[in-house]
This record gives sequence, C-alpha cells and structure tokens, in this order.
Amino acid sequence: MNTSQISTSSSSLMTDDHCRRNSMNEVPSTYPSKLRYRQLEQENRVPNVAIFCISLNNDDLCQTRKKFSVDTQLLSYSFLIRLINRIFNLHSNFTLIAKELSSLKCNFLVTDDFDVDGCIMNMLDENDEENKHQSLVEFIVYQYPRTKNQIQSNPDGWCLVEDNYTNLNNKDDNFELIEIQNNSILVTIKPKTNRQETFLQKATSWLYGSVHSSPNNCLTKKEFLQMLDPLTGRLLDEQAFRQRIFDNGCDDCIKKIVWCYLLRVFNESMTNDDKNEYVIKAKERYNEMKTAWQNRYKQQDSEIIDLENLIQKDVQRTDRSVKFFDDKENLIRQKLFHILMTYSVYHPEPGYAQGMNDMIAPILYVVRDESLAYACFCALMRHMSSLFHPNGVAMNRRLDLLRKTIRAIDIDLWTKIEKCDVGNLMFAYRWLLLDCKREFPFKDMFRVLETLWASLPIDRFESSNGNTLSDSDDLCPSSLCNQPRSSTLSSISNIILSSRSCSLTHEETQSQHSSLDGGDSGYRDEQIPGICDFNLRSQKSENSTCLTFRAHTSTISCIPLGKWLTHFTSIDNDENYSDMFTIFLCVALLEQNRSSIMQMSPLNKDDDDFIGAYFTRLVRQHDARHTLQLARNYYRQYVLFQMRVKQLLLTNN
Repeated sequence: MNTSQISTSSSSLMTDDHCRRNSMNEVPSTYPSKLRYRQLEQENRVPNVAIFCISLNNDDLCQTRKKFSVDTQLLSYSFLIRLINRIFNLHSNFTLIAKELSSLKCNFLVTDDFDVDGCIMNMLDENDEENKHQSLVEFIVYQYPRTKNQIQSNPDGWCLVEDNYTNLNNKDDNFELIEIQNNSILVTIKPKTNRQETFLQKATSWLYGSVHSSPNNCLTKKEFLQMLDPLTGRLLDEQAFRQRIFDNGCDDCIKKIVWCYLLRVFNESMTNDDKNEYVIKAKERYNEMKTAWQNRYKQQDSEIIDLENLIQKDVQRTDRSVKFFDDKENLIRQKLFHILMTYSVYHPEPGYAQGMNDMIAPILYVVRDESLAYACFCALMRHMSSLFHPNGVAMNRRLDLLRKTIRAIDIDLWTKIEKCDVGNLMFAYRWLLLDCKREFPFKDMFRVLETLWASLPIDRFESSNGNTLSDSDDLCPSSLCNQPRSSTLSSISNIILSSRSCSLTHEETQSQHSSLDGGDSGYRDEQIPGICDFNLRSQKSENSTCLTFRAHTSTISCIPLGKWLTHFTSIDNDENYSDMFTIFLCVALLEQNRSSIMQMSPLNKDDDDFIGAYFTRLVRQHDARHTLQLARNYYRQYVLFQMRVKQLLLTNN
C-alpha cells in the first residue's frame, strides 16, 4: 500500500466488513499478514508484545491519549477496531491513522492487517537495537459527528459503527483489559473459562502424581554435558540452563553438580580445572575452620558448648524417617552437626536458628561431600538468613505478601481464612520459613527446591559486601580461586527469563489458551515468534541500574494474564520478586486443599487453629507435581505482568 499524505478532514479508510461484527467470538485474519513473511528472515524478529498509543481526536483536537501493551497474537485490524470502540466508548464513525515515527515520512491510513503489521515493522526498522523496544507505534482516531446515512453515499474513509453496537457484550471479546496507572492499559489473551476435570483426568492425575513418575522431561546427563564446553567444561549458557531446571528439574545422577551451579558454588566461568582446584581449596579452608572451633570446644569454651547443645538437639530430630540420616555409625548426623556448627561460629549474625537443620539436610543428601555441602549451605543462607533473624522483618514481609496474594487470587478462600480467625497465617509460617520443604515427600522435595532456586535472581546467592574474610569463610569461588564475583545476569532479568518457559508441559499448555476448547480461537493464523531480543531497560534515577533482558528462545505461547494481577500493578522490588515463587507454592498448597478448607468448622470452641492442625496432618503428603504446576503458572503470569507493566510505564512517549 502506497503511503501518502492524508488530510484529516477528508481522509479515506476503506470500509471493511470485518468492522461490522455482532460479536468478537472470532477475530478473522483473512488478510495475509506481513508478519508471516517476516519470519522467513531469521535476522528480523517480531516481539511477542507490542506497545502502542491511541489518541482520540474530535474536530482535530486531541481529547484523550492512552498507551497499550498488547499480545502480538491478538493484534489484528479487527481487534484494533473493537479495542478502540470499547476503550473510548464510541457511538459514531471514525477514521484510523498511523503516525509515522520519522518526520520525513507521511502518516497513512490503516485499513487491514497488512497496515497494522507494517506499523510494527516500521517501528522495528527505524530504531536501532538498543531503542527498538523503547519506542512505540502511534495511532490517531479521528471522530466526526456524521451519521451512517450521511456516509453511505461515500463510504470510503470510515469504520462504520453498527446500529446494534451498544448490544455488544465485553464477554464476547477474546481479550481482557487490565488498567494500569497513567492511562496505560495492558491487553492480554482471555483465559479459558474454568472447566471441571473429567473423571479420567482426575484418575490419571492421581496415578501420575509423583514428580518421579515421569522423569523423561527432566534435564538428563546427556543434555547437561551438551551445555558444557567440550574442551574446557565451562557452562555455555547459564540462562538456558536455569530455565531448563525451572521447567522440569534434573535427573538424580547430575543433581550434585547442578545444585552447585544453581547455588553459584560453581559459576559459568569455571573450567574443569577450576572446579577441581576449588573443591580442593574449599576442603582445606573448611577443615581449618572446623578445627578452630573444635579446639575451642576442647578448651571448654562456654559459647561453643552452649551452641553445641542447641544444634545437637535439632540434628537428632532432622528427617529421622529417611534412612540416609539414620546410619548406625551416626556419621551423617555428625556431618550435619559439623556444617551447622561451622556456619554458626563464623556467622554470629544471625547465628544458628531452628530450621537451618532442615535446609542443610537435602543439600548434604545430594552433595554428600561435607565441605562442598557447607559451601552450598552458605550460598543458600545468603538468600535465606534474613528469614531466621530475630527481628522478624523478612518473615513479616512474606506473611504480608501471602495475605495480599491469597486475597488477589481467591477472595472467597481468604474470607474463609479470616472467618476462621487465622488471618495471621501462622499455620503457613513453616511453609514460608522453610520454602515448603516439609510439605512434600523427601525426594519429591528436591524438585521443588531446585525449581525455586532456578527462579531466583542469581545474585541472591552471591556475596556483595566486598568482605574478603567473609567470602573466605563462605568458601566463595571469588576468594579461593580468583573467580569473578558476580554474573553478568541482573537480578530482575534472570527472574523474567526463568518465567518464560519455552518448553511448557502438555498440561500447562492446555491451561493457557481458551482456543484449546475447540473451534476458532479468534487469534491470528500465523505463528508469532516468542520474545526474541527483548530489551527491558529502566533508568528511574541517576543511581538506578540499567536492567536488560535478552533471550534467544524458540516460539513461546502467549500466556493469558488473570484479573488477580490488578493487585500487583506497582513495580515490585527485588525482595518481593525473590519471595514470590515461595508465595505461589503456598497458594498452590491452599488451592489443592481448598474444598476441605471451605467445609471446615472448629471441632470445639477451644480449637482456634483447626486449619493449622489440618495441614500438620498433611506434612510430607502433598503432591509436588501438581503444586509446582500451579505455582509455575501463577509465577509466569506474575513476572510477565510485572515485565509488561514496567515496559509500558517506562516506554518513551
């Protein structure tokens, strides 16, 4: 279509039958799309999310201007017309103009899918790599006080609003609107309506409930070796590695080295020689520290004796049902004791607290090596130590987040919890403190922990205080082997990456789109590529850091975003980001037991926490596979929503 200067008073827009619709159950894409041909050029990639502005002009005066973030799969000419009618509540006819970014080019009419796609491509073409996702497409709607009868003699130039337009129901649309601040609106694919599981689905769900029942999807040893440089042994792509673990976990035979990478005891710059050198030096330094406090114990140091008594009591109670910790020689419990004593002596703040024994147990089970397990535990405590602090600040933050999230996702469930007078959520205190470690069978819990660790920003496991002595006590690679202190991945970008699975399970894929219900989905025919070369940058102040996300992934399905996310329209900080997967694990546990909770009533007047008593009986009995599936779904929605809100609010006008 040739672009030419269009006068706003006499502009012409071809009347399209696709505008004259009684419902939006189907959004046809009869026009061939330019995006389809765009895919043939590998170097040119279309983003999964489009940012654009729509200005409403009446008598050549701008009345209002709104900014949108839209799933590209939704974006079509028919969708755009329906969106304009719905947002601006138009009851008259209008023309639609695309504003060229360059002042050297002329504005042009938008009449079909070709023009809509062309606007996006022009924006991508005319901006360099760093700025293309900070720019936006701008549309101008010109509204005139003319009736349909006045236009029928000269239909060119108008999108006609049908007489029965007012009878259209927003429920007929295949998209949802989530209003953000500052006239910014997020447009997402509408989730499918809730369907009851069939008896067969329920039966197969229970039959294959264990996370160990379908190990073929997890990262195998062969796949992991392909992620390493064949000559040096360096990890080639930490982003892909962590995303793979987040999606499906890993095989038991490689858990030891995988966990060392997840907890940043090994990093992407370490060669095989570096890793071997580190293991040797870590063992030497650990033995030095252990010997030091053991000598103090022999000298009857009262501080060491008191600490020993405190830790020994908890060690004896740690996972007693697991045979690994119940050896006759008591060697494993001795290792647990040594690790906790060494950590507590060299980390007086916060020192030892009950629950730390729960977190070291699975690490020692997997790693087996005492000094390496200590290094992993120190890395984990850099993330979790604030939860054990006596001031309770971090735990109160998690409790507040859990309250907010339950209210957002399931207000009826929250009302029941308040009615039961347990709104303080003390029954979930153990979940939040131990990352739900005690809620699943012991070996299933490994998959839960590694998924959680893969979702976290990697700098949560790295020392940032610049204290060389502290780094040495933690057995940090940077202090023992002169390895780089931190990764090139920023915290928020790593979380976003982990949430963007490019290998959704069949069940998770089925839960994403209403199109799976059968029939025409109402989305564009072409396959839209996933987020490729997506850059998210923010510079709020001079002191703020530049946050960049760039991922090269295969096709990723758009994820419908639920209305519950309207409670999270403000951009969360790193602390909240880091806590959210644990929060969604807790919500998933509640949702799995929702029907039982809703039917509960106290057995007697003195029973003030019967919900807590109910979950105490379910310790180590929850279904890890279904909990993870639901938590991942919530988490993906949350992080994508936060990403899109950030992009929408910070995109240049």
